[in-house]
Amino acid sequence: MQLWPRRSTPADLPPSPNQPRKLSTLPLLARLKPRRIGRQIGYGYLAAIAIGWTGSLTGLLIADHLQGLGIVQLVDAQTQSRLLGEFERTVGQARIHLAHSLALSDHHSALQQELAALNASLAEIETIRREFDTFLDDNPQWTADDPVALRALLVDYSRLLNQKAEQAFAALETENPRAAMPAILAGGVAEQIDRRYVDLATVVQAAQSQEAEASVVMETAQGLEKLMIVLSITLASCLAGLLAWRTTRAIATPLENITWVAQQVAQEADYGVRVPVIPNSNSHDEIAVLAASLNNLIERVAERTQSLEQAAEEAAAQNQVLEETLVTLRRTQLSLVHAEKMSSLGQLVAGIAHEINNPIGFINGNIDYAEQYSTSLLSMIEQLQTALSEIPPHLAEALKNEDIDFIRQDFPRVLQSIKNGSQRINSLVLSLKIFSRLQESSLKPANLNDGLDSALLLLGHRLKPQAKRPEIQVQRCYGDLPLVECYSSQINQVYMNILSNAIDAIDERWHKAPGDWQPLIFVSTEMVGDRVRIVIQNNGAAIPQAIQSKIFDPFFTTKPPGQGIGIGLSTSYGIIHEQHQGTLSCVSPATGSFGAQFTLEIPQRPPSMLTTKQ
Repeated sequence: MQLWPRRSTPADLPPSPNQPRKLSTLPLLARLKPRRIGRQIGYGYLAAIAIGWTGSLTGLLIADHLQGLGIVQLVDAQTQSRLLGEFERTVGQARIHLAHSLALSDHHSALQQELAALNASLAEIETIRREFDTFLDDNPQWTADDPVALRALLVDYSRLLNQKAEQAFAALETENPRAAMPAILAGGVAEQIDRRYVDLATVVQAAQSQEAEASVVMETAQGLEKLMIVLSITLASCLAGLLAWRTTRAIATPLENITWVAQQVAQEADYGVRVPVIPNSNSHDEIAVLAASLNNLIERVAERTQSLEQAAEEAAAQNQVLEETLVTLRRTQLSLVHAEKMSSLGQLVAGIAHEINNPIGFINGNIDYAEQYSTSLLSMIEQLQTALSEIPPHLAEALKNEDIDFIRQDFPRVLQSIKNGSQRINSLVLSLKIFSRLQESSLKPANLNDGLDSALLLLGHRLKPQAKRPEIQVQRCYGDLPLVECYSSQINQVYMNILSNAIDAIDERWHKAPGDWQPLIFVSTEMVGDRVRIVIQNNGAAIPQAIQSKIFDPFFTTKPPGQGIGIGLSTSYGIIHEQHQGTLSCVSPATGSFGAQFTLEIPQRPPSMLTTKQ
């Protein structure tokens, strides 16, 4: 069977039934072509891979042979250049040590060191010369000069250096070495050494030039290798492309027709399109089966799609309702928890403030009278002691046991301590009232600095030294803030949540790594344009990067069960963003000297209030 696309050009259409059909004379290769598509594709790829592999292997073998020759030449040139360079360097060192030995003839210790260095250099020269002889015995392809001349140069140079060293050693053993020094430095041996040094430098330069030339030869071989590989791959690619083109004409064209129909169904959802199939005795393969199966599949998919679309519409409507219900439930749950928590906290704070305020009122009202009465009684006792010329023995004993003089001095201090304590309790009650502000349920001007002080005062028991942790120091840096239109009780709740988390982070870090570091909380306020910025920073445990984006999610917490339910920061986020049109952010670097920094920004007057008043 032969397949034709739905949108066929006249050139692609089959011959008309009325047109006489020509007898086909299939060549031998066409008759031998496999009927199975898998075998046709497999044979085509096998032929392409075989051609590419054979061509690449041939190119690699030829290039590898040329590159091997280049490597041999490069190794010979590098070995020659290295040995001659080492010989030149060692000869220079020997000449320097020889000159130093003659100059240090009067210094015994330094002279011995130079002589030892000279002997070591002469021995190294002999070693290098023998190694170079071994190199020349291997018949290298690259030499800076005739091998016989090179041997003679190195032997002659080594002999002259040893001769001059022997002259220097003989002169040093005389009584006046300095007298023989000019003859040694300016003698015939010295002139011959200088000439040999010039010859050696010329040979070294030639060896370096040969090394550079060998590198060029090596690079040329590598370039030839790449060229051979590219040419072989190009030839293989051309042959493989020809085979692929032939395979495409025989196999891929019907598959493209089927693919076009499948894309029409998948992309445009046109379930009315079908793959037209025209009988042909020359084609009985998997493509015909695939076409018939695709037509059957399209019919079934059309039926299923219609039913699924109806079910999807119903499910989408139900899903939308469920999502809205879930969001509403979560918000309601969070609001109820927060409202219950705030209500309980407010009632508790108000009750404590009321219960403490009444007895403190009695104490403050009677402390002055107690002070007056005690002063009168002590004065009366003093007058009686003065008026009585002789105090009965039992009274004198009683006065001595009671230590009236100490009571007279210490009792006013006791009364003053009671007065200071009552004033401290009064300030705590005032802070509780400022923090709770239960009677304020609407936007009102408030001093945010006072709210921070109240929150810190209420958390004072947690800031004090604990079992193994020192006191947490609080550094305040308050700016001159104007009154801010806000829900002050909610802002105070945000302060409490963030400060409590800061204390928890410090306790966590101290539990894991106690040591020489001071627990610290830094609080600052400032005006930035028409917005108030409040920064609360601690040096406790850092917040991992993986969970920093989740800390404001409802009910997300890293604390153990029973220590938190994960609504503090999420409630604070809602208070700042939704109730006050502000921002609340957190920064906690993985490394550094502080754990986390929370930044609050709220407008001095919320936009909603400005719109209402306008």
